[in-house]
This record gives sequence, structure tokens and C-alpha cells, in this order.
Amino acid sequence: MMDAHPVTMVVIMSAYLVTPIYVLATYTFSGASKRKGLRIGAAFLVLGAFMFWVCIADLPRRLDLAGNLIVPVMWLTPTLILFVWRDWFVDRWLCQKWLIGLQLFRAIGGVFLIEMARGNIPGIFAYPAGLGDLAVAAIALAVLLRYWNAKPFPAGAVYLVIAAGVLDFLSAFFFGFGSSETPVQLFFPEIPNQVIVFPTGLIPLFLVPYAIFFHALSWLSYRRFRE
Repeated sequence: MMDAHPVTMVVIMSAYLVTPIYVLATYTFSGASKRKGLRIGAAFLVLGAFMFWVCIADLPRRLDLAGNLIVPVMWLTPTLILFVWRDWFVDRWLCQKWLIGLQLFRAIGGVFLIEMARGNIPGIFAYPAGLGDLAVAAIALAVLLRYWNAKPFPAGAVYLVIAAGVLDFLSAFFFGFGSSETPVQLFFPEIPNQVIVFPTGLIPLFLVPYAIFFHALSWLSYRRFRE
């Protein structure tokens, strides 16, 4: 377990606990199926509980080489399920304000900078991941403020948030994976990268897959309904 700052713990756990509620709210306030939102939220609740155990048990590091695959598998799995059953997930219009609004939570990436200052995470990862998350949150906020009353929601605005979010994730994965002790380690910082341990490990293990899922949900919903 990381000797994390109390702010880091509070921020991450607050975001972690609100995830099933936000899914339910997105479907409910979009006028879609409240029952479906409840079922998806419950699924994320179960997944989140499992990933909490994975993180607290330090499973990715204990499994060594196999453990390195947990993060990429988790990043892909929820979104692959969404694409396979997209007609079920997106059978009704979903409000882009809620879908894009989820990316405001990306501001929690600022905790990487806090833990860098405490010597828990190297700058080679903390700067691109932390500043990238803050930038995506700022872009999402700017888009929401600019187009709050726009109908339909501009395609460029939707795709800008998705593109910025995905690029940030790719950057974070590259510098995170590249600076961790793996067979393909590219960067060798003086400070070992502890991002995968509790509590910051909940970000790559659960909160990032959740945000990627919302990017995909936003893209699929916009393509189908052109809101």
C-alpha cells in the first residue's frame, strides 16, 4: 500500500464510490431506461469491488509477468462488451451533457502530481498522466459551458473530448508501462513507479476503464442519434 496523501485517498475513493450512481443518473436523466442504468451501474459496482480486491492485494505486482496484462485487459474489456452489445446499451438517446460530463472527473489525475511531490511516483509518469487528465477535464468543461444549450450538440465538440481523452490515456499507458518494472521497461527513473498499488492503482485498474467506456458510449450514442 502506498503512503499516500489523505487528499489522494479521499479523491480516489470518492470517485470510485460514485461510479455506479453516475451510470444510473446518465440513463435516468437522459430519459432512457432507468432499469438498464441500474443494471449497468450494478455491474460496475461488482467490477469495482473485484478490482478493489485486486488492487489492495497487490495482485498485478505479485503475479509478475501475468500481472502486467491486468491493466490493458481491464482497459479494453468493458468497452468491448459495450461494442458487442451496443444495440442493448444504446437503444435510446443518451444526453451528451452527462456523457461528456463524466470526463470532468478526470481532474482526479491531479493526485499523480501530489504523489510525485511525495516521492511515490516518478515525474516521467506523473507529468504526462496528471497534466493530461487535468487538460481533458478542462476541455470537457469548456465544451459543456460553450454548448450547454446547443441542439444538436456539435459533432466537433463531442469528437474533440473523445480524441483528447483517448490520446491522454495512450500517453499515460506508454509512460506508465514504460517506467514500471516490466520486461519491456523503457524508462528507469530514480523513484520506482508505484502507481499500480493502492490507492492510486484504482485509477488504472477501474476508473480509467470506466472513463473509456463513457467515451465509447458517447461516440456510439452520437453516431446513432446525432444529439
